[in-house]
Amino acid sequence: MENHIYGIVKTTLNLRDELYRRAKAQAALEGKPLGRLMEESLEMRLQKSPVRPPLRQWLKSLPKIPKEGLADLRRIIESPDFRKVDPEMWR
Repeated sequence: MENHIYGIVKTTLNLRDELYRRAKAQAALEGKPLGRLMEESLEMRLQKSPVRPPLRQWLKSLPKIPKEGLADLRRIIESPDFRKVDPEMWR
């Protein structure tokens, strides 16, 4: 765990009473603030489960494009106004 502090965010959490009491007691036993115990717990949880799935899994989830549609897709992407924003689309 790194000791760099990049910023602090204040937030409100809704916890079950029993979970809050257990966490508060655990933090006291370890001699640390509840917020620090929660940070450490969240960091450990996030290390076990990456935020995004592996690339291979993500690619498999994409819809399949038939070969005949690839030329149309390439033509659309390469068109000059592909990245142009249409204000009507955002209303």
